[in-house]
Amino acid sequence: MRTLRLAASGAALALVAVAAPSLAAPPVAPRQVGSPAADCRARVAGLDLQTATVEQLQAAMRTGQLTSRRLTQAYLDRIAAYDGPTNSIRVLAPTALAQADRFDRERRAGKVRGPLHGIPVLLKDNIGTTDVPTTAGSIALAGNIPKREAYVTAQLRAAGAVVLGKTNLSEFANWVSLSMPNGYSSLGGQVKSAYSLGDPSGSSAGSGVAGSMAFATATLGSETSGSILSPSNVNGLVGVKPTLGLVSRAGIVPLAASFDTAGPMTRNVTDAAAVLSALSGADPRDSVTAATRRVDYLAGLKGATLKGVRLGYDTGLEGDKLFDRALADLRAQGAVLVPTDLVSNGGIVGLTEVAEIPNEFKAGLNAYITQEAGPLASKVTTLADIINYNNRFPDKVKYGQNLLQASDATPGVLEAGLAPAAVTRASARAVIDGALLRDNLKAVVAPGPAYANVGAAAGYPTVIVPAGTTMNNTVAEGLSFLGTGFDELNLLRYAKAYERATQRRVPPTVGNPKLLTGC
Repeated sequence: MRTLRLAASGAALALVAVAAPSLAAPPVAPRQVGSPAADCRARVAGLDLQTATVEQLQAAMRTGQLTSRRLTQAYLDRIAAYDGPTNSIRVLAPTALAQADRFDRERRAGKVRGPLHGIPVLLKDNIGTTDVPTTAGSIALAGNIPKREAYVTAQLRAAGAVVLGKTNLSEFANWVSLSMPNGYSSLGGQVKSAYSLGDPSGSSAGSGVAGSMAFATATLGSETSGSILSPSNVNGLVGVKPTLGLVSRAGIVPLAASFDTAGPMTRNVTDAAAVLSALSGADPRDSVTAATRRVDYLAGLKGATLKGVRLGYDTGLEGDKLFDRALADLRAQGAVLVPTDLVSNGGIVGLTEVAEIPNEFKAGLNAYITQEAGPLASKVTTLADIINYNNRFPDKVKYGQNLLQASDATPGVLEAGLAPAAVTRASARAVIDGALLRDNLKAVVAPGPAYANVGAAAGYPTVIVPAGTTMNNTVAEGLSFLGTGFDELNLLRYAKAYERATQRRVPPTVGNPKLLTGC
């Protein structure tokens, strides 16, 4: 899905790994779990957790039918019972039920913070938390309690969300080795897709699988290029890759600051909108968010329609069964579909050609360790230290470290890469905006994460929504909407209208019932 031309060698390198072999996960930190006798139908208080929206959960809590504690316990029970085959969870917060109790007390006292009040969420384990470690999947960062939480974590807590714990990921956001499988980390082991127990895609693999299995109401991922969109696609989720600058990167273990962002991964568009509303905003710790203003994306979904909306599509992508059906669905809802050739028109310089990512990674990781990380048992202080530390554990760092080594061979000076990255971004934005203006388009649609690199290069938003499954419900695929900068609300509205009309999401347990042992 993405390649990179390394400055150190000039070799073109593919970053998305093939499906992984069966691997035993290393031990993880103690989990807080409930009884493994979870309801295999994913029901609590009469609600189906696979389909219930945050609005429905809030309604049940408002009437006393449901409490945050009961909802949190239901997710803990599901994780205890069913995460064994998929290995999506890195660690659960020992404070989870205490958080839920606090929000239940607030509700009884008449204080409701908003649509996420008492709602459990899971975070990718490169997003800073101070009640459980933040490791990016690296044995070198094991036990890391950062000096302060990520901005997005603080925003979720302020909105009333129960931070249930952390999900496994492709180590260092898929930046260790070219041969490392998606979803593997030296600390967390191998994540497997909920639909097929195969490749979960990456790097937000655990967030994708945990969301798909209804282990929380919502999960958070991060993306440099495709790492929210691709796992959402493979695991049948709605994923939002926001505009660069909408969501603060502060407190997230970086890959490439010029392109990194965090975003929601959920089972429906409503929940994605609610989470994005909480995440967005100006953060003094991240200057690119300075001009960002909060938007109520959830309220903005009202009246969502596709009628008369002009959407571009690449005729070269036709022939995909689910994409062709999605195009027909869009037409049936009144959308006007216009052929366009987004990528080749204008000669886009994609993220795949940016040689500065290794340099940005080295600079960003070294800064994170010295400025954000807490005391580390490994005693590492630089990327070079991490490489040397990893060499002591070949049984865990089993796929080599060629990406880490290539990064360490660069100067590791962030400013050196900013100008080339800006050129890439300007070129990509010119192509996308040019196509939208030329054909008077509101967005461009594509099968799955087909335009992930394009949106990443531009720093522009994409929303992906489930479009169905194939192979007896064991392969999921999504429909993505790519738009111009800070147009998340419109993209969410189009995705909502499509979702409401089609209801194409199929839970993974339909095609893979063995996931639910004992049912």
